[in-house]
Amino acid sequence: MQQPIAAPRETLTVAQVVRLIQDVPAAVFGCGCDVIDMNLNVLAELGGDFKGGSVTRSAYADLHGTGRFEFATELDWGAAIVRPWASLSAEDVTARFHLGAYFVSIPARQLEEDPPTYEVQGYDILSALNDRVGESYAVDAGVTYLTAAETILLERGYLQYVIDQESAAAVLPSARVWPIDDNRTWLHIVNDLLGAVGYQGVWSDWDGRLRLQPYQAPLDRAPEWYYDTGPDTSMLSPARLQRDDFYDAPNRWIAVRSNNVDGPAPVEGNGIFTYVNDSDGPTSVAARGRTITADIMQLDVADQASLERAAMSRIDADIRRKSTIELATWPNPLHWHFDRLLVNDPGLGANLEILSTGWTLPLDGGDQTHLWSVL
Repeated sequence: MQQPIAAPRETLTVAQVVRLIQDVPAAVFGCGCDVIDMNLNVLAELGGDFKGGSVTRSAYADLHGTGRFEFATELDWGAAIVRPWASLSAEDVTARFHLGAYFVSIPARQLEEDPPTYEVQGYDILSALNDRVGESYAVDAGVTYLTAAETILLERGYLQYVIDQESAAAVLPSARVWPIDDNRTWLHIVNDLLGAVGYQGVWSDWDGRLRLQPYQAPLDRAPEWYYDTGPDTSMLSPARLQRDDFYDAPNRWIAVRSNNVDGPAPVEGNGIFTYVNDSDGPTSVAARGRTITADIMQLDVADQASLERAAMSRIDADIRRKSTIELATWPNPLHWHFDRLLVNDPGLGANLEILSTGWTLPLDGGDQTHLWSVL
């Protein structure tokens, strides 16, 4: 989901923001950084003590956001939360874009500098969920899935989050236990609970709020940005690399509901969901000339609708990861999490449907690199 174009830039129109990003090559790029708390209150504006760095987003990683930052002042290393921002200015118009919230690591120091420069890694504010549980954990029958997930957020210190209430009434039909496991984290448990009602994995937005919302297939969403190769509007670099790797890609998937132990034996449409990609793209049955079945998915979900939506999130990922494009653009600080794009490029294809799965934005105004998956 891309940042809303007009917010938090309420005084500018959508056209003004788009013009700054796309139509004014001489727009001045700036950056800064604030220190914030878990309630997203600004504790300090770092001004000249922030020396820049970069922000990276990887949508399929456990922790989607990382950063590399340089500071000329000491922070509460290991505990401080920073929120970098970028700005674009031209024609007496300035737009500012928040770039997420990050815990900072213990720094490396450039001691020959006076004052010293502190080089740190930034880790998505989701990091507070990525700690190991260290014991068994259980949720009782009758508790709603979203309440169970919210309880963990609160216990881990999160105060700012947005929970879509579409599945607010869905309850666990029986108690669920996560046995003690060296590698299990609170993030895994939250995502298990969300997946059980067909929600996508929790993610943090540009301001640092956590987002819990139903999974929606990328092609069911409207495009959020349009890239082309027009002489006055192109933001694309000349170098663009397309990779197609789908030799062993499946085109048939079977998902089985695993937690309805007291109900009837699962059948198709009631406990079983089968999806066959008959004709969509080069991995389809028609294109490959045969059916290739993926490993059967055993899913702990609330009902048949949740089974189908949870399965489709995995199926979409299996299909879309097989054709990718690596490229660079001018800085576009609106990008965020699984953005849906439309690209018109004769070298790649007219009106190509794209899912943005990763990017890195340097905070010195350099080109932004991207990883796209073809929809």
